[in-house]
Amino acid sequence: MIKKVIIPLIFIIGLAVFSYPIIGNWMSTQAHHTAIQKHEAALEQMTDDEKNNLREQAATYNEKINETATPLTDPFSDQGEDQTVASGYFNMLNVGESMGSLEIPSIDVNLPIYHGVSNDVLEQGIGHMSNSSLPIGGDGSHAALTAHRGLPSAKLFRDLDKVGENEHFYIHTLDETLAYKVDDIQVVLPSETNWLEMEEDEDYVTLITCEPYMINTHRLLVRGKRVPMEEQVASFASDQSTDIGSSSNAQPISEWSLVIIGVIALVLIILFFTYRKRKRLKEGL
Repeated sequence: MIKKVIIPLIFIIGLAVFSYPIIGNWMSTQAHHTAIQKHEAALEQMTDDEKNNLREQAATYNEKINETATPLTDPFSDQGEDQTVASGYFNMLNVGESMGSLEIPSIDVNLPIYHGVSNDVLEQGIGHMSNSSLPIGGDGSHAALTAHRGLPSAKLFRDLDKVGENEHFYIHTLDETLAYKVDDIQVVLPSETNWLEMEEDEDYVTLITCEPYMINTHRLLVRGKRVPMEEQVASFASDQSTDIGSSSNAQPISEWSLVIIGVIALVLIILFFTYRKRKRLKEGL
């Protein structure tokens, strides 16, 4: 009798352990989509004057950031939460609980951007370092956005190392889409924080995560330079035509396919043991 209970239980526990990261990531993805939808819904309720006012406030904040040049700290250290947050920072671009979203098509990332880099923030999505420029674009700006390399229940920036130079990512904020082309990739020590340079005629965004995955001794920096939307559209079309002509564009098994396989296996196991139990009952009769 004990054997009949233990064997199915082992299979069920194994399936649960196997499925947890996949289901957890799916649930996190739904939460990310909800946050982005709330941001978009809040924008729809705002007038153009209100949006312009928020944009002007953010531009003023960025000018002050350039003037003060507050040193950065490692966002993943114990002192990661900004110690010198400027007055009114958390009201900047605060639309529907987030300041916008980041999209990286090449690694299928679409995540909300939140204020600050506290542990609570980094468990939900992407954090913005308060002593960097707000991500509204503009010459002389450099925004720093950071996320974990991955959590048990969410992928976040797990695949950031797969992003290569000349690929594009996008910032969506205040009804605008800002396009950035990756122009520099670095791996640095956590103590090396002098990379956040402001150049008068340039518009940068740097994405930050831990490196290597699961070891986290260094930081991976992926910097993008602002480009016109027309340029990125042409590049995307070129990339698509190249992919179509490639014979090595095989698609990996999706996470949901693995879940379905696991569920089918569980059902078959339950049916098998149910059949055996009924057979033994009949033999007993």
